[in-house]
Amino acid sequence: MTRDSARRFWLAIAAGIALTAVAVLLGNWQTRRGHEKEARQIQWERAGNANPVSLQTDSELEAALGQLPLRVALRGEFEPRATVFVDNRALEGIAGFQVVTPLRLASGIAVLINRGWLARDPADPARLPSLETPRGVVQVEGLAVPRVPRLLELAATPLAPPPAIWSNVEFEDVERATGMRLARFVVRQTTASGDGLRRVWTPPATGVEKHWGYALQWYGLATLSAGLTAFFGGRALLRKGGG
Repeated sequence: MTRDSARRFWLAIAAGIALTAVAVLLGNWQTRRGHEKEARQIQWERAGNANPVSLQTDSELEAALGQLPLRVALRGEFEPRATVFVDNRALEGIAGFQVVTPLRLASGIAVLINRGWLARDPADPARLPSLETPRGVVQVEGLAVPRVPRLLELAATPLAPPPAIWSNVEFEDVERATGMRLARFVVRQTTASGDGLRRVWTPPATGVEKHWGYALQWYGLATLSAGLTAFFGGRALLRKGGG
């Protein structure tokens, strides 16, 4: 084996080893991501089946932030004039809204309650739907989550004062529009309240299967690279040894 051929040989071996190592590292990363999302999925399932935690004081609301998702129970009064109809939320292929109304607690702070889904008027999509809201002090149970899922907006649009139709709900926007002080989470209501809303809640898609698939591809590439490197490297060394 000449010096140039020897150099090419060792460069090829090094490239094969490097490709194998990178593929293993990427496979490990995808596996870790899959386990993380699987754990998150289990956390959502457990939270949905847990006993509700009563939240009333500011300190209890603050502590709940570090435990989301969390099944909770709240007592307060709905503020129907601050209701936001979150647009472009389809259910079973039907266009509609998610209805978000602040619930004011005895301490004065309010919690955004995602009360459920309501169909849009197909003849007049911009019309505010008619909605019954319980009066007086009520108890609401549900799953506390970080926010109402956000949809992509191509351009920012001015927000009408509630009650109104908005594309997305942000805590700061509701506070500016209503003057309320809000806890920094949203509760997906599960208790019935005779308002005609549909409460069909699903945990967020984690895409765990995608990570398992990617990991399998990277480990397959690592196996192929290692096998080819060993095969051709070993054959070259045998030829060299045989003279």
